[in-house]
Amino acid sequence: MRIITTLLILLATQLQMVAQPAAVKNAAKSVFTLTAFNKDGDITGSSHGVFIDNDGTAISDWSVFDGAHHAVVIDANGKKMDVDYIFGANEIYDMAKFHVKGKTTGAILASNNAAAGSTIYLVGYALKNPEIKEAKVKSVETFMEKYAYYLIDIEAPDNTMNCPFVNAQGQVVGLMQMSKLDYKINATSANYATDFKVMGFTVNDPTLRRTSIPTAIPDEVEQAKISLLLAGQDADSAKYAGTIESFIAKFPELPEGYSTRAQMKMSYNDFAGATRDMETCIKKSTEKDDAYYTYARIIYQKEVFKPDMPYAAWSYDKALELVQQAYTINPLSLYKHLEAQILYSKKEFDKAHDIFISLTKSDMRNPELFYEAAQCKTQLQAPNEERLALIDSAIVMFNKPYPTGAAPYFITRANILEEMGQYRKAIADYNQYDTLMLGRHDADFYYKREQCEVKGKLYQQALIDIEIATRISQEPLYVAEKASLLLRLNKNEEALETAEYCVAMDSEYAEAYLIKGVAQIHLGKKKEGLEALAKAKELGSDQADALIAKYK
Repeated sequence: MRIITTLLILLATQLQMVAQPAAVKNAAKSVFTLTAFNKDGDITGSSHGVFIDNDGTAISDWSVFDGAHHAVVIDANGKKMDVDYIFGANEIYDMAKFHVKGKTTGAILASNNAAAGSTIYLVGYALKNPEIKEAKVKSVETFMEKYAYYLIDIEAPDNTMNCPFVNAQGQVVGLMQMSKLDYKINATSANYATDFKVMGFTVNDPTLRRTSIPTAIPDEVEQAKISLLLAGQDADSAKYAGTIESFIAKFPELPEGYSTRAQMKMSYNDFAGATRDMETCIKKSTEKDDAYYTYARIIYQKEVFKPDMPYAAWSYDKALELVQQAYTINPLSLYKHLEAQILYSKKEFDKAHDIFISLTKSDMRNPELFYEAAQCKTQLQAPNEERLALIDSAIVMFNKPYPTGAAPYFITRANILEEMGQYRKAIADYNQYDTLMLGRHDADFYYKREQCEVKGKLYQQALIDIEIATRISQEPLYVAEKASLLLRLNKNEEALETAEYCVAMDSEYAEAYLIKGVAQIHLGKKKEGLEALAKAKELGSDQADALIAKYK
């Protein structure tokens, strides 16, 4: 009896296979496995999907890509291919459209939604004899006015997650999914993936930013350039590198990909590689001036930020030559500005100053130019009045109320005014800087402002600032300065207490013993005070001898 039952089951299975349309069986050629990995090569997820054209375009679930560093597919012939970029994804419907490197056998997407009650087929994955199971559409819901969300009556075999449901014509209806709430089988219309259109800002999609696999480059050139630019903001350098390579592969005739890759190579200290890319960029560019300028800027940045890594072919002189070539082709102020910056780095401060000043009369006029000219004056040891006039000119360019961008100019002017002995004016600029920065400072800012307030005899304000500095940082310098100021204000007991605290922090800090000794003497503890001054002398204080002589 058992043998007869087994034969009946086999016969029923064979009849079911015969009943399946040939187109359904043919769809199995488009099914693949998908495996995702982390940076260390460990598997983070696996799934299935289906190719939808012969050029590597595929759809599967998004969740397998979430957090992945890279992914691969294996098609129905056992061929392994890397996933190189993603077109788009939706977390709610758990669907992703992506691309693999290689030729594929694509299935056709169903042009019409399957009707409730209709028969569809779940096509599994296998290198030989993939399992195909008949199913019924229980109900159909519509989202976004045209896409179907199917509830399906089927007991899905193991290992068929995200395998395709197809109609009798072998056209893909949707991908098999399981509800996380009730474990019922459902499918989102495969046509929904066609809505994943790549634009310049797609690279900033919050969902796609959660994977290291690059976002696809748009087909339209200007959108592609936006995508390339925005991709540079991603902290994931491997993903950014992939985006650059995709851009170059798609637009090999455009210079932007090569110049962007050159900048990345420069950051990795591959100066020879960057040189090759920039030579290609210049060759392919129709705007030679921009290519020369970009090359000059790359060399300049390397020379400024990596001077300890010499590369014979690059120098400030080489950068200067390139930017001057750019200016000869197209006399833009931007190019002249880089020339001035290079001259400044070459310590040719007079020439740099003259260019910065000339640019203040150009279409490029901005506060930074006056600041850079002032920096040249500083290097030339020009009178403070000349530096001050330039910073004044920079600040005048800002409208009130001052924006945060004006903050660096106020702190610079504060320093100049302090050097000139105009302490009250300097403090006003320190305060304006403090306001613009919303009080977000380290201890050093409060210490410096306190120093200026002491010079300006604004002792109460100085005491508040040095107190803030000691709260932010338990640096002996700040604690000793607080003790010194308390001593100056004749608050001897507080000065002694603070000095002793400083000694406890650093028993080798001479200044703390110096203040402690003077405070003790003022409080009538001459013997102890002289002992503290002697300790300060022992630790190298230059003032100790004079104070010992004074009080002995």
